[in-house]
Amino acid sequence: MRFSSLQKKEVIELKKGSFLGFVQDATIDIDKGRIEKLHIGEIERSFFSESKSKGVRKVGYQDVMTIGKDIILIQNKQSNE
Repeated sequence: MRFSSLQKKEVIELKKGSFLGFVQDATIDIDKGRIEKLHIGEIERSFFSESKSKGVRKVGYQDVMTIGKDIILIQNKQSNE
């Protein structure tokens, strides 16, 4: 799976069913070749201006429960570095 396909998916917090945003970036451990954290942010869109990121939170990749066709389910959202 390419990272660009992750960026198109909605991220949902499983316990509350709340929308967290979209994957914007990731922290990657180059030595192990693994994703450590996903950077998730909501995008504020306006008809007259460019899209702007409202805020980014970092979620550990170990908290990802499943990656589906359209969404990514996250177990919890405690990390915010």
